[in-house]
Amino acid sequence: MKALFAASLAIWGTAAQAGVLKVGVTLHPYYSWVKSLAEGLPIEVRAVLPGEIDAGNYQPSPADIQKLVDLDAIVINGVGHDDFILQMVKASGNTHVVVLKPNDEVPLIRSTRDGSVNSHTFISFTNAIQQTYGLAKALGALRPELAPKLRENASAYAKRLREIKNRAAGELAHAKLTRVVTVHDGYSYLLQEFGLELVGVVEPAHGLVPSAAELEKMIDLIKREHVQVVLSEESFPPALLGVLTSATGAKVYLISHIATGTYSADEFEKTMAKNADTLVQALVKDPKGP
Repeated sequence: MKALFAASLAIWGTAAQAGVLKVGVTLHPYYSWVKSLAEGLPIEVRAVLPGEIDAGNYQPSPADIQKLVDLDAIVINGVGHDDFILQMVKASGNTHVVVLKPNDEVPLIRSTRDGSVNSHTFISFTNAIQQTYGLAKALGALRPELAPKLRENASAYAKRLREIKNRAAGELAHAKLTRVVTVHDGYSYLLQEFGLELVGVVEPAHGLVPSAAELEKMIDLIKREHVQVVLSEESFPPALLGVLTSATGAKVYLISHIATGTYSADEFEKTMAKNADTLVQALVKDPKGP
């Protein structure tokens, strides 16, 4: 594994630091990963953003900036999902915080719409495992006395994620359908690791409702490519989904990119297990055929 977060960790060296290690996170998946790593250890995991707010629609507040003042480290996406955070750190006056970027350790793919980096690397079992291992190593470098337990916790967490992934992969190996359209451009990494094809994305950009012309183009694409499954977020307007499905005959299944809700250690596991079950239902169990 290449030298993860080397530039940031150089600030700290390898000396043990006294007291509770305060680690901030910007996204729900990162909270689950770090909280799972921190089990049984003197590590405080602090969510910077309110749980009910999607990072894509977030506006920094003074109260949230205050959460950064005494952090020892902060885990950020760093490839377009939470660009606002560095200015917030600067505004907090915290000059010693170590910025950890788990995306430095995973291959990035491009958005289907504009070719920019797809920042949703966390919606992937494989990436989650690799990034969790990387975070364990980084936090262990900050507190060497915690490193053995961090490695142990990372291994246990990775095992749980592998079990979920492997169960789904076994069933999806027999998928009757392998091509889908998604409403949100956040599932490319998940589809890629299961060998599924993303034919198109309905939203013109993250959080933007398609125009009538854009929706018509997507309807034409679904018909032309004979796509039978659309993966949608709960927040996407039901009326537009109705137009899409009535015009194409495609069936809609709900899936989540884990952007809002209550922060918890098991949120990522539970939601990703549900996402995997949804893929199995949509592509293996429901389709007619041999």
